[in-house]
Amino acid sequence: MAEEKSEVRESAAGERKKKSPMLMIVIVLVLLVIVGGGAAGYFLLAPKSEDARQGAAPQATAPQTQAQGYAVGGLSGPMRPMDSFIVNLTDAQGTRYLKVTMQLEMSHEMLAAEIDQRLPQIRDEVITLLSSKSFDDVSTIAGKRALKRGILNSMNKYLTTGKVLNVYFSEFVVQ
Repeated sequence: MAEEKSEVRESAAGERKKKSPMLMIVIVLVLLVIVGGGAAGYFLLAPKSEDARQGAAPQATAPQTQAQGYAVGGLSGPMRPMDSFIVNLTDAQGTRYLKVTMQLEMSHEMLAAEIDQRLPQIRDEVITLLSSKSFDDVSTIAGKRALKRGILNSMNKYLTTGKVLNVYFSEFVVQ
């Protein structure tokens, strides 16, 4: 009987010894992940040494290329608001409609005058494009991005003095 108890104690002690290295490995791995995450966060989020010395000067002073008029250094071009578009979607029931209000990022300020001159053609292209879409086409993020590309391409084919660089939806309602 005493031998059985000592064997049980020895087997329990052996299991503890087996669990102890596994526990140590898990603890070490968790510590490595925490330290690695902290180091990665520091290097990714800390200001660059050159920016820190210069006081992190804003990028608003970045030059623009004169040949094309495109913004350099992540700056956006001039913006032009568009009137809202309300169209019926091509669903089987025909009961859904789409309301879109957008802002256009232009390559330069002088493009606004050309957009004003070509506004009937541009609005017609956008209305035709929007009304050709179904709810499934515009309900996903990928669908909205594809719609932006389509609007961008359809507008730029009428423009000669510059380009619309980007389309931003400021209102997008499907009902």
